[in-house]
Amino acid sequence: MNIWMFLFVLVGVAFTTSQLFRLVDLIERPARPRRRTAQR
Repeated sequence: MNIWMFLFVLVGVAFTTSQLFRLVDLIERPARPRRRTAQR
């Protein structure tokens, strides 16, 4: 395993981890009303 393969694996793991955290944040975020202008 050379340095380029290690670099690509490292970038892939970092990208996958960031997407996983975004997905968890999206699930845990409470649903907000989309139309705030209609309530005024």
